[in-house]
Amino acid sequence: MSDGQPLAQTLAARMQLGLLGTANTIAHSVRVGRGIAEQLKQGGLIRRVSPRGKDPIRLSAICSIGKRAEAYGGFLYLAVAVRRDMTIQSGQVAHGVEDSVCEIDVLPYGDVRQRIGLKQYSMIYRLLNRIVKEPIKPDYLLIDRTLLLPREFSNSDDAEVQKEFKRVAATAGEFWSGVKDQLYPCTQGGMVIVGYPQVKRMGEPLWSIGAGRAEALIDSVTLAPIQSAVQQNRSFDEGAAARIMGTVIWPEQRTSAFAYSGLGLDERIEPRILRNEIDIASFHYRSGIRTAPQQVEVAGGRDWTTEGLDRLAERLIEATRFDQPDAVPLPMWMGRQQMKDVERMNLLDAYQRGVFETLRSGELDSAWLRGWEPEGA
Repeated sequence: MSDGQPLAQTLAARMQLGLLGTANTIAHSVRVGRGIAEQLKQGGLIRRVSPRGKDPIRLSAICSIGKRAEAYGGFLYLAVAVRRDMTIQSGQVAHGVEDSVCEIDVLPYGDVRQRIGLKQYSMIYRLLNRIVKEPIKPDYLLIDRTLLLPREFSNSDDAEVQKEFKRVAATAGEFWSGVKDQLYPCTQGGMVIVGYPQVKRMGEPLWSIGAGRAEALIDSVTLAPIQSAVQQNRSFDEGAAARIMGTVIWPEQRTSAFAYSGLGLDERIEPRILRNEIDIASFHYRSGIRTAPQQVEVAGGRDWTTEGLDRLAERLIEATRFDQPDAVPLPMWMGRQQMKDVERMNLLDAYQRGVFETLRSGELDSAWLRGWEPEGA
């Protein structure tokens, strides 16, 4: 029997041995990115935009968070969503409506993480339905999630997750059916609904070109110089495409947009009306030198023009009022800060203590018996 190896020694050895390999991978991506950056720009895969900041921008942003704590033979959970409205013009910010919804309860053991994720989407759609019923709607409606329900929900083996998924998918389908005719660019002056996916398709649209899916592109792109540059890179794969795209996007630039209808997505993805009829256009943009590239999804797909997408990127950059790693348009940034505050609070601990005190006091039993007292009792 071997003496084994302590964890500290394993970590130290692995870190020391891995330094050169990791550094080489990053350096290679940078060299390749620099080598083909000019071809990407010449081909139109990277586009410069020009934020002006003079016209007012009316934005609403919705952010969500979920928490859980094991208790009472299951999990206490909290799902919260908040809406923040702002109008931004020439550097001036006017705060508007703040709205919120939440749900707190107990769940049995099972695939709790997926169920709480679906409840967050349920909270988001409750706020979305409130917004579209208002007489004056925002120009840009930002959602801190992907517009499509993540595939992991439909892949779960938990029966309760499947029930919850069907309910949320039905709610999402009804929402998109109702707003389909209110969306820009099909309707001039309509709403623009933008999603910020948590898992970015950073390799697009370069990977689509390398994989022979150029029909997914929305903007006009000269393929020959890009394909030539890609073919010269023998180790080109989806991971390499993502690293290259991450190094060649500079401030006030966006990538060529691509349509989700051209990516060969899983047919089970919900909501189906958004995937099959409305479609989604997506691109990456960068607002500042310290800010990481952001991917956005926008409802409308191939109905968008290059000029319209340029303007959308400009407006999102204008709404990002500072340059730091986590910077996003201001109302979404404010919403995320509120979600971080909720995460720091011990709300579920307090709720658990409150439930326990209620059970111990017998108050619940008294409430059940109220009205059943015999005469004279």
